[in-house]
Amino acid sequence: MKKMRASLFSLLVALLLTSCAAMKPVAPEINLMGLVVDEVTLSHVNMVANLRLFNPNAVTLQVQSVEYELQLNGVKVSAGQSLRSLDIAPDDYGNLDLRLSSAYWDIFRFVNNLQQGEELDFRLTGKVRVGGLGIIGHTFNFDHEGKIPLVGKDGRPSPLFDSLIMPPRQN
Repeated sequence: MKKMRASLFSLLVALLLTSCAAMKPVAPEINLMGLVVDEVTLSHVNMVANLRLFNPNAVTLQVQSVEYELQLNGVKVSAGQSLRSLDIAPDDYGNLDLRLSSAYWDIFRFVNNLQQGEELDFRLTGKVRVGGLGIIGHTFNFDHEGKIPLVGKDGRPSPLFDSLIMPPRQN
Protein backbone atom coordinates (compact mmCIF):
# COMPACT_ATOMS: atom_id res chain seq x y z
CA MET A 1 0.00 0.00 0.00
CA LYS A 2 2.85 2.41 0.88
CA LYS A 3 4.60 1.61 -2.40
CA MET A 4 1.42 2.37 -4.32
CA ARG A 5 1.02 5.74 -2.54
CA ALA A 6 4.67 6.58 -3.18
CA SER A 7 4.25 5.69 -6.87
CA LEU A 8 1.09 7.80 -7.17
CA PHE A 9 2.78 10.69 -5.39
CA SER A 10 5.79 10.46 -7.73
CA LEU A 11 3.48 10.36 -10.75
CA LEU A 12 1.56 13.40 -9.47
CA VAL A 13 4.78 15.37 -8.92
CA ALA A 14 6.02 14.45 -12.41
CA LEU A 15 2.71 15.57 -13.96
CA LEU A 16 2.80 18.86 -12.06
CA LEU A 17 6.37 19.56 -13.15
CA THR A 18 5.64 18.85 -16.82
CA SER A 19 2.45 20.92 -16.73
CA CYS A 20 4.37 23.85 -15.20
CA ALA A 21 6.93 23.59 -17.99
CA ALA A 22 4.13 23.59 -20.56
CA MET A 23 2.64 26.75 -19.00
CA LYS A 24 5.76 28.81 -19.69
CA PRO A 25 4.68 31.22 -22.43
CA VAL A 26 6.54 31.87 -25.65
CA ALA A 27 7.60 35.50 -26.12
CA PRO A 28 5.17 37.59 -28.16
CA GLU A 29 6.47 38.96 -31.46
CA ILE A 30 6.66 42.76 -31.28
CA ASN A 31 6.81 45.14 -34.24
CA LEU A 32 6.79 48.93 -34.40
CA MET A 33 4.07 49.69 -36.95
CA GLY A 34 4.15 53.46 -36.81
CA LEU A 35 5.53 56.52 -35.07
CA VAL A 36 3.63 59.79 -35.35
CA VAL A 37 4.21 63.22 -33.82
CA ASP A 38 0.90 63.79 -32.03
CA GLU A 39 1.26 67.16 -30.36
CA VAL A 40 3.81 69.92 -29.93
CA THR A 41 3.68 71.82 -26.62
CA LEU A 42 5.82 74.61 -25.24
CA SER A 43 8.16 72.16 -23.55
CA HIS A 44 7.71 68.74 -25.19
CA VAL A 45 6.96 66.88 -28.37
CA ASN A 46 4.39 64.12 -27.81
CA MET A 47 4.45 61.13 -30.13
CA VAL A 48 2.46 57.92 -30.44
CA ALA A 49 4.22 54.64 -31.21
CA ASN A 50 1.93 51.88 -32.45
CA LEU A 51 3.12 48.40 -31.49
CA ARG A 52 1.72 45.25 -33.02
CA LEU A 53 2.06 42.12 -30.87
CA PHE A 54 1.53 38.54 -32.05
CA ASN A 55 0.65 35.80 -29.54
CA PRO A 56 2.19 32.47 -30.70
CA ASN A 57 0.89 30.65 -27.59
CA ALA A 58 -2.01 28.19 -27.35
CA VAL A 59 -3.67 30.29 -24.62
CA THR A 60 -4.73 33.92 -24.37
CA LEU A 61 -1.80 36.14 -23.48
CA GLN A 62 -2.49 38.94 -21.02
CA VAL A 63 0.01 41.74 -21.59
CA GLN A 64 0.12 43.49 -18.22
CA SER A 65 2.64 46.22 -19.03
CA VAL A 66 5.27 47.33 -21.51
CA GLU A 67 8.36 49.30 -20.44
CA TYR A 68 10.21 50.90 -23.32
CA GLU A 69 12.99 53.17 -24.50
CA LEU A 70 13.04 54.78 -27.96
CA GLN A 71 16.20 55.90 -29.73
CA LEU A 72 16.17 57.83 -33.00
CA ASN A 73 19.47 57.91 -34.90
CA GLY A 74 21.25 56.71 -31.76
CA VAL A 75 19.80 59.40 -29.44
CA LYS A 76 17.46 58.40 -26.60
CA VAL A 77 14.35 60.51 -27.12
CA SER A 78 11.83 58.82 -24.83
CA ALA A 79 11.28 56.15 -22.18
CA GLY A 80 8.28 55.08 -20.15
CA GLN A 81 5.63 52.46 -19.46
CA SER A 82 2.30 51.57 -21.07
CA LEU A 83 -0.83 52.71 -19.26
CA ARG A 84 -3.13 49.82 -20.09
CA SER A 85 -3.15 46.04 -20.32
CA LEU A 86 -4.10 44.02 -23.39
CA ASP A 87 -5.47 40.50 -23.91
CA ILE A 88 -4.38 38.75 -27.12
CA ALA A 89 -6.14 35.55 -28.23
CA PRO A 90 -4.04 32.51 -29.24
CA ASP A 91 -2.38 32.90 -32.67
CA ASP A 92 -3.78 36.42 -32.99
CA TYR A 93 -2.55 40.02 -33.11
CA GLY A 94 -3.11 42.92 -30.76
CA ASN A 95 -2.24 46.60 -31.06
CA LEU A 96 -0.92 48.80 -28.29
CA ASP A 97 -0.35 52.53 -28.60
CA LEU A 98 2.44 53.97 -26.47
CA ARG A 99 2.39 57.67 -25.73
CA LEU A 100 5.92 59.04 -25.90
CA SER A 101 6.95 62.44 -24.61
CA SER A 102 10.28 63.96 -25.47
CA ALA A 103 11.84 67.19 -24.22
CA TYR A 104 13.07 69.67 -26.80
CA TRP A 105 16.65 69.12 -25.61
CA ASP A 106 16.43 65.46 -26.66
CA ILE A 107 14.87 66.45 -29.99
CA PHE A 108 17.60 69.06 -30.50
CA ARG A 109 20.28 66.40 -29.90
CA PHE A 110 18.48 64.09 -32.30
CA VAL A 111 18.09 66.75 -35.03
CA ASN A 112 21.79 67.64 -34.77
CA ASN A 113 22.54 63.96 -35.35
CA LEU A 114 20.13 63.78 -38.31
CA GLN A 115 21.86 63.65 -41.67
CA GLN A 116 20.27 64.39 -45.01
CA GLY A 117 18.65 61.15 -46.00
CA GLU A 118 15.42 59.40 -46.73
CA GLU A 119 15.34 57.18 -43.64
CA LEU A 120 15.49 57.54 -39.89
CA ASP A 121 17.11 54.80 -37.79
CA PHE A 122 15.12 53.74 -34.73
CA ARG A 123 15.66 51.31 -31.90
CA LEU A 124 12.87 50.34 -29.52
CA THR A 125 13.95 48.30 -26.49
CA GLY A 126 12.16 47.26 -23.35
CA LYS A 127 10.29 44.60 -21.41
CA VAL A 128 6.86 43.04 -21.81
CA ARG A 129 5.25 41.64 -18.65
CA VAL A 130 2.67 38.92 -19.35
CA GLY A 131 0.48 36.82 -17.08
CA GLY A 132 -3.07 35.70 -16.64
CA LEU A 133 -5.13 32.54 -16.47
CA GLY A 134 -3.07 29.49 -17.37
CA ILE A 135 0.19 31.43 -17.49
CA ILE A 136 2.35 32.33 -14.53
CA GLY A 137 3.70 35.90 -14.76
CA HIS A 138 6.72 36.22 -17.01
CA THR A 139 8.81 39.09 -18.39
CA PHE A 140 10.27 39.14 -21.91
CA ASN A 141 12.90 41.57 -23.18
CA PHE A 142 12.63 42.99 -26.68
CA ASP A 143 14.99 44.91 -28.95
CA HIS A 144 13.58 46.04 -32.28
CA GLU A 145 15.55 48.07 -34.82
CA GLY A 146 14.58 49.44 -38.18
CA LYS A 147 14.20 52.45 -40.41
CA ILE A 148 11.38 54.97 -40.73
CA PRO A 149 11.05 56.62 -44.15
CA LEU A 150 11.27 60.42 -44.02
CA VAL A 151 10.05 60.81 -47.59
CA GLY A 152 7.06 58.97 -49.01
CA LYS A 153 7.02 57.13 -52.33
CA ASP A 154 5.39 60.21 -53.84
CA GLY A 155 8.33 62.40 -52.74
CA ARG A 156 6.29 64.21 -50.08
CA PRO A 157 7.42 64.40 -46.42
CA SER A 158 6.50 61.49 -44.17
CA PRO A 159 3.32 61.80 -42.05
CA LEU A 160 5.66 61.57 -39.05
CA PHE A 161 6.10 65.32 -39.27
CA ASP A 162 2.49 66.31 -40.11
CA SER A 163 1.78 67.91 -36.74
CA LEU A 164 4.97 69.96 -37.02
CA ILE A 165 3.74 71.41 -40.31
CA MET A 166 0.02 71.69 -39.57
CA PRO A 167 -1.52 74.10 -37.05
CA PRO A 168 -2.26 72.71 -33.54
CA ARG A 169 -5.47 70.77 -32.92
CA GLN A 170 -8.50 72.67 -31.66
CA ASN A 171 -10.06 71.23 -28.48
